[in-house]
Amino acid sequence: MAALPRIACFHGGGSSASIFATQCQTLQSQLCSTFEFVFFDAPFERDAGPGVLPYFSYEKFGPYRTWFSKTEAGQEVPDGRMEAGKEGEEGGIERVLRLIGEEGEGGEWVGCMGFSQGTRVVGGLLLHQQKRREMGFPVREGEVEFKFGVLCMGSFAPMVSDLTGPAMSLSGTPDLISIPTLHLHGTKDVNYANGKKQLAAYYDPKTSRLIEINYHHAMPWFKADLMKLVDGIESIYRDTQEIL
Repeated sequence: MAALPRIACFHGGGSSASIFATQCQTLQSQLCSTFEFVFFDAPFERDAGPGVLPYFSYEKFGPYRTWFSKTEAGQEVPDGRMEAGKEGEEGGIERVLRLIGEEGEGGEWVGCMGFSQGTRVVGGLLLHQQKRREMGFPVREGEVEFKFGVLCMGSFAPMVSDLTGPAMSLSGTPDLISIPTLHLHGTKDVNYANGKKQLAAYYDPKTSRLIEINYHHAMPWFKADLMKLVDGIESIYRDTQEIL
């Protein structure tokens, strides 16, 4: 039996891979014959994020993690390092790609999915991949080539890499991500307005799709909302296969 295509999954800030996997149980059950979902932990520890406690206790689901560190002055380090641009330290996007590679043999990595802060990792991965192709870098053996991204309840800018950071800062406005993306927004989400800003600022409207549900800052649980996301993921994957 052939291995299922894989989707790399990235949790929100103050969460963990095990929490995100639990939040996605119903989604996985609907797509278990189509995809394998693989969940990754962020590198830095922090306090619990919004909505994590009391259900996801530290004893069972900790430590809680974040994809971004902060300076002593409280400023976020945008490239996922402990210190921005620190020589010899692995960047956030490079770290994630290494972790994906360390998963070893299995199905093709076709997509990446993030919730909240994790959507910034998804955006960073897609932009990094897109810039490599635009700059003519050859595809290395075993290199991941994502076909699509799924961004759930997201906000703010993609994580930058050593490749994309300078290009974004020099132009003043980031290059739009044109790899197909599916965006899930909750109209009751505290990040609803910021999610719309994220979509407009960083994603090509010709290749991005939006689903809005009457929901708060969480993965959809009600079946009607869940099936909209299921159908959206199946549709965007099917369309990328037709392009090949």
